[in-house]
Amino acid sequence: MKKSLFILSLALICSTAYSQSDKTEILILGTPHLNQIEGFKRQMLDDIISELQKMEFDGICIESMTTELLHDIESRNDSAFAGVLETFGGNRLIMANRAQKEFGITFQQAEDEIDQILQKPTLSAEDREKLIQLFLCAGDIASAVLQYQYLDGEIDFNSNTEFNGGLNKELTSYSTYSNEIYSLAIPLAKVEGIQKIEYVDNFQDEAILLDQFPHFIDDYVANQELFSEIADKPVYLKSDSLQKVALEQKDFKEFYRYLNSNTYQQADYEAQWAIWLETNFESGSDLSRYALWEMRNLQIAANIMRVAAHYPRQRILVIIGASHKSFLEKYLELVPSIEVLSFG
Repeated sequence: MKKSLFILSLALICSTAYSQSDKTEILILGTPHLNQIEGFKRQMLDDIISELQKMEFDGICIESMTTELLHDIESRNDSAFAGVLETFGGNRLIMANRAQKEFGITFQQAEDEIDQILQKPTLSAEDREKLIQLFLCAGDIASAVLQYQYLDGEIDFNSNTEFNGGLNKELTSYSTYSNEIYSLAIPLAKVEGIQKIEYVDNFQDEAILLDQFPHFIDDYVANQELFSEIADKPVYLKSDSLQKVALEQKDFKEFYRYLNSNTYQQADYEAQWAIWLETNFESGSDLSRYALWEMRNLQIAANIMRVAAHYPRQRILVIIGASHKSFLEKYLELVPSIEVLSFG
């Protein structure tokens, strides 16, 4: 009998261990848009990076669109989406076109060769130099900057004729940007030894709204009184206060803890998203607004799953605007192969 109980206990332990290791772990890290915070310096994220580093991520995703999606939007030649392209990726396509001409590499050739190089167990300086060229040709500026930072001090790009035409200067410029991509995602990727940044966003929701539901603006203006008190909600007054303290103390860790707390997530949803279910615009454009927001988050979740397919049973970090967090976690928690992690 004792032997049977021992075998049963061992089986249960093994079963539990398997179910835990068999899942791909994902942390959705809600972030403010740091480039909009006056006085922010990237050093203010040092403690957050140190804490995230302990979690040993295998992949990092950012709030940007894939180059394939940018090309798709560009190919439509639809003026309704011109703003999306210009605001969220036009510069990447411009740099990609320049790099393709300069290095004689097409987008697909770049993608294929990137995959081949990243299969190597270790990367040489020459591999990284080639990856910079390839990532630029693929419109992946974030990964190019990451490789550029890995090579810092190893190669004199100023004397490298293959990086003429200002590419060296532009890579240096991107490296100094103070936002969640260049101040958080790339520094963390470097200390974790990650070689590539993943893109998961889709910014088409507002373009679709304004193109297909033009009466939304009139409805919104006519009902301004329904939204006038949102900024003064306790959840935003507290987040503003914590942001001020973070700037004073030069440490954003507690601010991030609050943005990623269940308290903030629920209050943020009630303040700026649930309201669209209660405004009762006669045209129904308020429900259209909400539906397209859900659409965008579902598209992001789908892109995260596409990334998860490349990192089975590994750990992925998604750095994205805080208002997306509760939606993404809601979807991902329904996927049996995914375990959603918590921050703080």
